[in-house]
Amino acid sequence: MSATRSICSLLLAQFSCFFATFAMAQDAGPPTQPPKSPRGYLLIEEEQWNTLSDEPARHMGLARDAFLMMDARNASAELRKAAVHVRVAAGHATERTRQALSKSEHELERLAKQAEAGTFNSMEEFDRVTTRALHALATDQYAKATDAWRKKEVRKAGQFLRASANNLEHASARAGASIKNTTAVIVKDTRQISGKLIEGTGYVFDEIGSGFETFGNAIERMGTQVEPHTATK
Repeated sequence: MSATRSICSLLLAQFSCFFATFAMAQDAGPPTQPPKSPRGYLLIEEEQWNTLSDEPARHMGLARDAFLMMDARNASAELRKAAVHVRVAAGHATERTRQALSKSEHELERLAKQAEAGTFNSMEEFDRVTTRALHALATDQYAKATDAWRKKEVRKAGQFLRASANNLEHASARAGASIKNTTAVIVKDTRQISGKLIEGTGYVFDEIGSGFETFGNAIERMGTQVEPHTATK
């Protein structure tokens, strides 16, 4: 492992620690002042981090464009940015979803290295790797949404559900026309539900339960076609 990667992993581990600590503090109630992060580190509130849920897909899209333009340097850089987001997500993932996220992070890093070495030449492989990563993110966010809903953390459930819907939509973009079209309808309905949860008004419990189930089924269906990772217990 290179020195740069070791430093990056150390920083991310420290970031994860403070991220989790702050998240727990938020559950306990709003503090009078936000905790201070050590010099050289970043501390971000969970709700603010969730607003960046589209960033992995954006960086993957930029990497794809760079590959098509034969710009290996930028392709590699964008893939590594996406990998950082996936790595942080893995650090806060549920037991059921952590393995898939970790594997996707390593796959993105592998593609980045291949781009640097000039040994990558398959856009089909690129699409498979990025689709798996986006599906893994969507799955983890959905698991967190269902957990928050079960705990009656309505706003948080809506935020995670919206993030999951966004990433599932991004994943479906290269998963085939039939999946893309079917997913688009479900994603639209799920966004409407998530919006009601975030606002805290206008929702019916039976509607939310049915919406969660329909969306969860959509994630599972896509998983059978794009996700080769071994299922975790």
